[in-house]
Amino acid sequence: MAMTQAQQPDYDRSGRFAVDDDGWQVVDLARMLYPGGPHALRVYSPDYPPFHAGWRFASLNPTAEDNRVVISHIGAKLGGSSLPAVRFSPAMLARVQERLRAYVMIHPEALFGERITGVDFKADDPLAEIF
Repeated sequence: MAMTQAQQPDYDRSGRFAVDDDGWQVVDLARMLYPGGPHALRVYSPDYPPFHAGWRFASLNPTAEDNRVVISHIGAKLGGSSLPAVRFSPAMLARVQERLRAYVMIHPEALFGERITGVDFKADDPLAEIF
């Protein structure tokens, strides 16, 4: 049975971001993860404490056939947030990436404003860093 947002008091209750059958919810925070960084996501899951990740489009000129996003900085501390960084073992990170991929492929419009064709992962995305 699917969880509802009303059953999960810590989840986003705006109604914009779905809670999937496994209790995962990914929320676009409409801000940068840190100044000059990727866009910020907050992830809620029954298996992990709330955590953040960053995202950007993979290409400056996407097409309908190739419109991928890059998700990076999984577990990073959001600038100005009271939530701590979350560290994942390699096995846990692989599970988190697969869950994130499944969620964002099903719900791309709420997160990215458009449909996407795929998801790539990078630990620390150099294209989103300030140097």
